[in-house]
Amino acid sequence: MRKNHIKFMAAGMLVLAFMTGCGSGDNKADEGSNSIISMNMEDVGLNTGVQGSQVDAEDEQESQTDVEDEQMEENSQSQFQTVEAIEDELAAFRAEREKGISSIGNYMLVQSPNEENYNYGVGDISYMSGFDSRELNEAFKAASAYIKGTLNLESDAWSCIDPRMTAIYEDEDKGVANGYDADNIFLCEYNDNGNWQYLILVREGKGSDWEVLYHGSNYKTE
Repeated sequence: MRKNHIKFMAAGMLVLAFMTGCGSGDNKADEGSNSIISMNMEDVGLNTGVQGSQVDAEDEQESQTDVEDEQMEENSQSQFQTVEAIEDELAAFRAEREKGISSIGNYMLVQSPNEENYNYGVGDISYMSGFDSRELNEAFKAASAYIKGTLNLESDAWSCIDPRMTAIYEDEDKGVANGYDADNIFLCEYNDNGNWQYLILVREGKGSDWEVLYHGSNYKTE
């Protein structure tokens, strides 16, 4: 009986040890599983954060692009309105200039409008102050000969009153007249069947003959 009791107790101890061992193994397995789940959750959170940052950056870039597009559209519209306003001022100035024409014998007199009554610098012919009367006469004579002889138009040569053209005197990039100093450039305008165009005359230096270099609407078009 005693031997059997000892065997029974020994068997009971083995069973208990086995159950305890299994329980400990299960806990470790659970801990490992929990650890893996926890790590996976952290990865998901990290990835979500990165994706969120990318989405925010894309949204910000799209927003910046929209702002730039709006600014370009506003600038374009503003420039268009300015061009229209300048054209209106030019038309008004030329109409007033036309009314101020009178003739005495073989001479034509022109009462020039007051440029202070116009905006955007329309009518400012201060560039002519750099030339004496002889230089002006020679320049207008060469311009008139070109208009009538080369262009076959009946228009007279007028002082240029368009600020977009007279800007050539201050512009470092003189466009078609590149290489000439302001002292050797002269501007005129003429009426080509209702469409006002411009002449650019140049000379090699003071005392040299004026020659027409360009006729058109913009000194930077070519």
